[in-house]
Amino acid sequence: MQVLRRELRANRRSWLVWTIALTALILLMMSVYPSFRQDTVNLEAMMDLFPEALAKVFGLDKLSMAEPIGYYATEPYFMVLLFGSLYAAILGSSILSKEEDDKTIEFLLARPLSRNRMLANKLLALLFLLGLFNLGIGLVAFASFAAFDVGAYSSATLLRLVIAPLLAHITFASLAFSLSLFFARRKSATSLAIGMVIGLYFVDVLATLSKKFEVLRYFTPYYYVEATGIVHDGIKPLNVLALLGVTVVAIAASFWAYNRRDITV
Repeated sequence: MQVLRRELRANRRSWLVWTIALTALILLMMSVYPSFRQDTVNLEAMMDLFPEALAKVFGLDKLSMAEPIGYYATEPYFMVLLFGSLYAAILGSSILSKEEDDKTIEFLLARPLSRNRMLANKLLALLFLLGLFNLGIGLVAFASFAAFDVGAYSSATLLRLVIAPLLAHITFASLAFSLSLFFARRKSATSLAIGMVIGLYFVDVLATLSKKFEVLRYFTPYYYVEATGIVHDGIKPLNVLALLGVTVVAIAASFWAYNRRDITV
């Protein structure tokens, strides 16, 4: 539990910065929506000007920005999903690699603390921080819908759009956590984690635009939390199982590899 408390204290500042930044962005984007929605003529004209490829990437071929849920799904949701995944990957990659980088791993392992227990505490801290991060975003999202005159909307659909990014964030965090085992330097692990999030996003975009590469979408977490699918069909159980499966495998691989790794200090 000491490791858990230590990680929560050490990461609270970055958690606060990322949470404030994204919640402020949601509030800003939702605050302009009422005036944006009232000018329906110009709104429809603007949407017609969107290139077909760009409209497909953001789901504007299936969602309407004139509706509050459609607007949230194409604007704030995208920000939460992408930038939240960046935060999750950075946190996941640094929470373990920093110990060797800061030369504190020898102190930790010298204590009556097994490697498995240390990893478990760090993963609990990681999940707790991501849970609080998404809870804050969800509360602000619902508050912004209530505070601003956005019109009629489905609270159940909004709840699904609030829950879905957490699944992607946990998946990216677990992958970054596992990949960080190959690096003794936090900077290298973080760089790879950021590259993974951005790289998989562009893979998803490429697969969305080209039928030739469509199969690649199944290898990106973004596909399983796609906004248009959630709005129209809800969160599919198979998609949840797929993301949880990747998470479990990544975590299991982390425990297996870390117990067989030679620690350098």
